[in-house]
Amino acid sequence: MQKIKLIALDLDGTTLDDSSRLPERTRNILEKAAARGISIVVASGRAFTSLPDEVLKLPGVVYAITSNGSATYDAASGKRSFDFPMEADKVEEIVALLREAPETAVEVFSGGDPHASCSYLQNPTAYGAPASAVNYLRRTRVPEEDILGFALENKKHLDSIDIIPQGPLEKVEWVEKLEKIGDLYLTSSIYYRLEISNKNSGKGAALKKAVELLHVKPEEIVAFGNAENDIDMIQFAGLGVAVDNSPKIVKQHADRVTASNQEEGVAQVLEELLK
Repeated sequence: MQKIKLIALDLDGTTLDDSSRLPERTRNILEKAAARGISIVVASGRAFTSLPDEVLKLPGVVYAITSNGSATYDAASGKRSFDFPMEADKVEEIVALLREAPETAVEVFSGGDPHASCSYLQNPTAYGAPASAVNYLRRTRVPEEDILGFALENKKHLDSIDIIPQGPLEKVEWVEKLEKIGDLYLTSSIYYRLEISNKNSGKGAALKKAVELLHVKPEEIVAFGNAENDIDMIQFAGLGVAVDNSPKIVKQHADRVTASNQEEGVAQVLEELLK
């Protein structure tokens, strides 16, 4: 590939370790890349306010793609650079379906903040979230007494809606329901979550817009990911890399597979490319 001018990084399960921290070896190579003038774009399913400061404050980070490409921020100022908000009529149809399934937990991303119902945050595991996510959810989510009412009140300004189906079968059923609505972007950053946003969003679409603003060509990009929501970004980049802890489908779309996030596969590839 051509000389690298931009590094696109998924965070959870890719760049961060299993404790959601940035490992030292990875930090060091990213700082070296920035010192060489290489730009860094963070690309996450998280809302902006949920992104770790230790990543945003790295030198060289120019953009933060959040909510699976629905909202992209200038990393230095924290101001939104561009977005693909949900369509109000689609929000109404999704809320109507969710009112028929009160057992399904809902998270609503708006204005860079993730919101969730109080009942869900009191006991996330009862709604299908894993115990390992409880502290993170309670720390980052804004509690709402009526999360569906909140979604309707803000239907013209939503970045995305996430639902937590209770099991794989229910997740498949939800995909079928949402596909009947049509013109939505459906993806998953992790097995227990189904993420819904504007049909024009996605990490790949947001990365394409970002690099146009930065005057970087796709062949000058290396992108790293580990989940379904990273596939379009991996395909867009000149070199798309999946970490070894990725599902088979992600590896199949990657140009290369590196070591797992726990083994700092991102650092291993970057060290090689920057020799």
